[in-house]
Amino acid sequence: MRAMNMKKLTSITRLFAALMVAATLLTATAYAAAPGIKGSSFNLTASPAYITQPDGQMVYSWGYGCTSTSGTTFVPANLTTSPFCNVMQIPGPTLVVTQGATVTVTLTNSLPTAAGNTSILFPGFQVTTTGGVAGLLTQEAANGGTVTYSFVASTPGTHSYYSGTQGDLQVEMGLYGAIIVLPTAAPTPGCPARNTAATVDPANPTALLAGGESDFRLSTTGAAYGVAGSCYDREYLFQFSEMDPRIHSQALAQVTAKAGCVAGAPGCSLEVATEPYVPATS
Repeated sequence: MRAMNMKKLTSITRLFAALMVAATLLTATAYAAAPGIKGSSFNLTASPAYITQPDGQMVYSWGYGCTSTSGTTFVPANLTTSPFCNVMQIPGPTLVVTQGATVTVTLTNSLPTAAGNTSILFPGFQVTTTGGVAGLLTQEAANGGTVTYSFVASTPGTHSYYSGTQGDLQVEMGLYGAIIVLPTAAPTPGCPARNTAATVDPANPTALLAGGESDFRLSTTGAAYGVAGSCYDREYLFQFSEMDPRIHSQALAQVTAKAGCVAGAPGCSLEVATEPYVPATS
């Protein structure tokens, strides 16, 4: 297994999602509260697909997604009329949990056979695992198999999750996402009133109705943490990663050439060169 290189280690540090607050105008299609799936038990899959880039290119990638949306709770509230959680997306679905909850994530490996095992790391949490096969950093899901990760969401705030298997390739291919842990403790003194038609900023009177949301925050306490200094009125989630299209093209070529190979058999693996790393500038 190829060790994670310094470039990708640096990229992973940039994957930590940022929860940002602002008072800017919203468009009719924007979500002020970060969209995601809420609960304590999640079923994710790692799958391949082609991702459309801003310049129109279709880039072969891997990403996390939902194995099923049945029984899934979508947030914010206006997503109840048009929920989404694709089988594969980049970044992966945002997992919204409550502080103190025991979170369970079951991962199914639906990547091409030659891609080998895959996994998820949850930095900042004490994780236990069930099933899967032993990997370098955590238990992994073999091709077509599953592994389950469990942890207590002890720390409120915004965290990242990403593949712990051959990270220089799998994170580059798109296997990463974010977790929002909502605080249970309200700050003292409390935060300002939640956004309503009466309290929304007079300079932005149509914002409340434009987004179709009764509130611009996922947190019922109005704060990102249990302190007054983290009170906010709107939240946005941004998660960034670089992309080197050459790596994606090599992965596609090797996956295509090794289609039908037997997992674990000699030659049924990828040897994609991830250095030198040349991210796209377009």
